[in-house]
Amino acid sequence: MADVIMKHSKAVIALWLVVLVCALPFGIKSGDVLEYDMNSMSGSSTEASDGQAIIDEHFSNSIDLSEILVISYSSSEELAAAQAIFVEFQNLMDDKYGAKTTVSNYGTYSKGDPNVEGILMIAIANNEGESWDIAHETDNIRDLVKEAKSNASAAYPEAAGLTTYVTGNDAITYDTENSSMEDVSKVDPLSILLIFVLLGLFFYAVVTAVVPPAVVGMAYGIALAAVYAIGCLMGVYYITQTLILVSMLGAGCDYAIFIITRYRDERKKGLSHEDALKTAIMWGGEAVFTSGISVIIGFAALALCDFAMVRTMGIILAIGIAIALVAALTFIPSLLNLVKDKIFWPSNIESYKRVEDKVQNGGKLGVHGHLSKGSKRYFAWLSRNTHKHSKLIAIALVVLCIPGLYIFAESEDSADMISVMPDSESVDGLDLIMTQTDGGTIMPTYIVLEMNESIATVGSLPYSGMSIPYVIWNEHGLDPATMTGAVPAVMKMTKDIDDEYEIVGSISGLNSWQIMYMTVESALGTTDPSTINQVLYGQMPSAVKGYVGMILAIASGQHDLTHIDPTAFDKPWNSYVVSGYPLTVANIIDGILNVGTGILSDDGQYVSVMVITTDKPMSADTMDFLAELRSDLHDGDESYDSVYSSIWSASYVAGSSASIDDMSKDIEDQFSMIRIVVAILLIVLLFFILGSYLTPIRSIITILLSVFLTVALTHVVFEGLMDTPVLFLIPIVLFVVLLGLGMDYEIFMTTKIRENKIKGMNNDEAIDNAIKEAGPVISLCALLMGGTFLTLVLANSSMLKELGFALGMGILIDGLLMVGYVSPALMHLMGDWSWKGPGFLTRRHGLNPDGSNMAVPAACGAVPADAERIGGEMPVKAVPATPEEVAKYKQECYSEVAVRQDRIAALNAEVKTLTDNKRIGRLDEEGEKELEAKRSELKAEKESLREFQRKSREDLRSGKGQ
Repeated sequence: MADVIMKHSKAVIALWLVVLVCALPFGIKSGDVLEYDMNSMSGSSTEASDGQAIIDEHFSNSIDLSEILVISYSSSEELAAAQAIFVEFQNLMDDKYGAKTTVSNYGTYSKGDPNVEGILMIAIANNEGESWDIAHETDNIRDLVKEAKSNASAAYPEAAGLTTYVTGNDAITYDTENSSMEDVSKVDPLSILLIFVLLGLFFYAVVTAVVPPAVVGMAYGIALAAVYAIGCLMGVYYITQTLILVSMLGAGCDYAIFIITRYRDERKKGLSHEDALKTAIMWGGEAVFTSGISVIIGFAALALCDFAMVRTMGIILAIGIAIALVAALTFIPSLLNLVKDKIFWPSNIESYKRVEDKVQNGGKLGVHGHLSKGSKRYFAWLSRNTHKHSKLIAIALVVLCIPGLYIFAESEDSADMISVMPDSESVDGLDLIMTQTDGGTIMPTYIVLEMNESIATVGSLPYSGMSIPYVIWNEHGLDPATMTGAVPAVMKMTKDIDDEYEIVGSISGLNSWQIMYMTVESALGTTDPSTINQVLYGQMPSAVKGYVGMILAIASGQHDLTHIDPTAFDKPWNSYVVSGYPLTVANIIDGILNVGTGILSDDGQYVSVMVITTDKPMSADTMDFLAELRSDLHDGDESYDSVYSSIWSASYVAGSSASIDDMSKDIEDQFSMIRIVVAILLIVLLFFILGSYLTPIRSIITILLSVFLTVALTHVVFEGLMDTPVLFLIPIVLFVVLLGLGMDYEIFMTTKIRENKIKGMNNDEAIDNAIKEAGPVISLCALLMGGTFLTLVLANSSMLKELGFALGMGILIDGLLMVGYVSPALMHLMGDWSWKGPGFLTRRHGLNPDGSNMAVPAACGAVPADAERIGGEMPVKAVPATPEEVAKYKQECYSEVAVRQDRIAALNAEVKTLTDNKRIGRLDEEGEKELEAKRSELKAEKESLREFQRKSREDLRSGKGQ
């Protein structure tokens, strides 16, 4: 790979730029495919989705609350002004949108006297369905509200000062979209600035600070094209676009930095540009590739989830990381090959060496020198103390994890999506509705009943441009002689539910004017129709009271429908007959009460009972109620499904709360399997990469501890300090993401330790050296990625705040605490057990199956500089008898073996490239000669290494015998 990149650097960069130019037109349109309503990102069939599908298909008159105008008032005068605003607004909407919308008075609501204080709710229905996007008309509708207030204030001065909100599902979608765009414009610059500052301080260079985020930006532009393509097929939840940028910035910069840093370190050691770049690609590239694959596995596992929101998030994040990984492995080395040391401008390799010399030998230090000195001191201290106090660190980890695990186990996650919505007018309006009405008014729960047979004939009557529904019950719906059938059964069920649960504010099921009339007649002990009808009229919900009153007024001969006289309703329920139709007024009122409110389907086959809870939707109490309601409906011989099996064949609990409840439970159930899959795949990956039995398991365990601690900390901060529930998605996404991204630092550290082992160091020396050399760049990468995630806490959405905090803190805990302290300490304690593995894997890395190094005799190293040379190559002499000289001899031999192995690896790569070219006919005569020369050189190098190893063993044995 190194040879290909170094030979074709310009072509690699050109190819990336061409791909970027082709991707940009699609990436620019990625925002068009984003979804802002979680309920629309459904997954497999659930009870709630099946119930909602029935409502969507069979209930044409269900109440549409996609957009709602809420007007707050605090006096009778202000109520009159609010009504005037409604009239003006209705006229303005008709003028602008015509038949596309219907504006209707949804009624006044109040926790006290609605004539004195409360809210007026005005429903704005989208008559075009999905063919017209009313959500993006929200701003225009709000402008019409302002104009309506201004118009109404001419006759009602109070109108100008009334508080109004346009809310509802579509308005929330619109505000969420705008809030997301604001979050991106606020978070992205801060993330990039943080990266510039940290990279600038680390490299003390301007160009190096710019290159990694610029390359990731290029990769992000390409990734947006993937967002658009996937969004056209299945939709993408809006949070994904923010997460992909932050994830790519963090991970992509990590990969680029690791390779650039390795190149710089090799140059500082005196290697030529070519050798330093090859070493960086060979050793740094392996670590980066392994890390990237682990992250991709973590993200891709999300695609196993049935719910589209999570599935597309996983697919897109995995694609984004893959693009960033390939960019780091190809574009960065190609750029390094072209610009060489200029990438560190205004610094250079010589200035880095001078700073290092001053740090070691004394001298005047600048900012870079002080930072370098502080870094060296800290990581030297860290290497000593993780070695010296490894047992104490392990004990401290256990002590720290006990409370964290307890909080993790005892904390309850929330499904309350409302509480994590971004602040906006629509959310403020939603809050106002929930304070002045029962909490579930705007997002009711529905009990959908599938009847064994149709229970009524449903029709409509034309009147003054309106279509008024009517219902004629059949014997399955209501048998007047025995008072049996679906209507009394559903009325009995709804009454039982209303009586049993305090959280039920109101419940609207099937109703019959006949049954209500007879019930009131019995309760009042009177047969006077006027008295009974007045009581019934007074009991009508505000949403239908006007229509019921109009029908009764017409039937009783009243002509002025603006001033209805209830005392004139002086005939029994079945006495009013509609001229020209075989109907009574009761049939029409039953149509209004059942079909007009979306309780009875158009074919009489389905019933939708609307339950409005006193507590807000998706709250813990509402979710508990849903669980109990489902049990009452479905479980056991005493359930409603069993008792009324002769009337309905199936029942479903639907609605926004039920959908989120199903989603949270299904996702949690699926993630029980996904967690296991991710852990196993990562263990298998690390097993083959590292060739070790125990190190992959140890790595997974330390990251899992990071997850537990982070979830506990998130609950403490958000629930304990901010009184904000932690969304159920947070621990789930955190587990998968941190298992991938957090594994970066484990792999960076572990592969460096293994590299040191391969080069001949013993286990403790390999660990200590890795902490000193890889520790600074790992800490920088953790600060970069953790910092970019933490910028999300500035977002308006509490969901993004929680995700940003959890992921940011998780990365910092894993990168700085676990990888910095815990992993080295545990590897010190494990000794060579960290590297024990099957021989076919360990021997590939120059290790014996027991973890010892096979390249040199046990702990054998190079030889003193004044020794004799073997074959004109390497000095070998009898090992001095003193322990100090033996130790020095061994250490020098480590270095020599490593240098020889690097040289052999480079020759192997050159021979392979030439051999491949020969196989496909691209090698000329000069190439053939070069290939033979390289083969001979490789053979000589291998023989020289074997001879050196043999002589070293002899000298070691001779030294021991002295």
